[in-house]
Amino acid sequence: MFALVKRNIKIYFRNKGAWLASLLTVFIIIGLYALFLGDQLSKGFEDIGLDEPRLLTDSWIMAGIISVMPLSISLGAVSIVNDRSKGLFKDFYCSPISRSKITLGYILSLALISFMITIVGFILGEVYIIANGGELLGFANMLKVIAVIAVDDLATTSIVMFIAMFVATEGAYTAICTVIGTISGFITGIYIPVGSLPDGVATAVKCFPISHAGSMLRQIFTADAISECTKNIPYDIKPDVIDQINSEMGIVYSFGDHTVTDFESMIILLATAVLFFVLTAVVSTRKKK
Repeated sequence: MFALVKRNIKIYFRNKGAWLASLLTVFIIIGLYALFLGDQLSKGFEDIGLDEPRLLTDSWIMAGIISVMPLSISLGAVSIVNDRSKGLFKDFYCSPISRSKITLGYILSLALISFMITIVGFILGEVYIIANGGELLGFANMLKVIAVIAVDDLATTSIVMFIAMFVATEGAYTAICTVIGTISGFITGIYIPVGSLPDGVATAVKCFPISHAGSMLRQIFTADAISECTKNIPYDIKPDVIDQINSEMGIVYSFGDHTVTDFESMIILLATAVLFFVLTAVVSTRKKK
């Protein structure tokens, strides 16, 4: 299994175009935000009297970008479709390794690739925030971010692997990647704040497992920015303003009177990872038969 993990990682990083394209995607999104989205988002908070709302929106968008990076990276790093199209997958099935271990090997290699590049994206996001007047996250918060990225990675790569099990050709997979990549920013709530979406769409975003990684990362990234932006808000209305920011920007998810905790979000992500690993293993078993 570990030989399979090592093999998949080597194949991916041997293809410089693949991982450079992943990094280029991050630069493009950050550039689009810096040039177009940043000012538009920050203007929406000027009316409620926030100081330096750009500090808040910078932190918000970077957290969202980092949360969706595992999805975009893992979509481009899947090797199982290529292996199946070349007939290599049959060789793996003939080996003495169990099908569940083969599945786990693909998922782990995908998760490790995604994790490494997402960490690079995290560093670039921090550089951007600092360059625009924000503060570097504390060491404890950095560890929290890394932990969320790791769990997000496992959940995302399990979902991607499950989808890939049903695709036999690279052309079909490319088309699927295009569709998922296009809508990923919207279904995870990173381009448009959840509060700006219709109720039904907002509920769908909150129910999508990967979006919970975005919520947890936003809480970490925006905590100091919210304190700074609301320092001159009158004390008697400050809690309501903060609640409005958390709700409108999808920093905290609520269903009715229940506010989703970080523990619940972690459970959702871990359960998603386990569920789709099991489903992928089951599909792999049936395909062999």
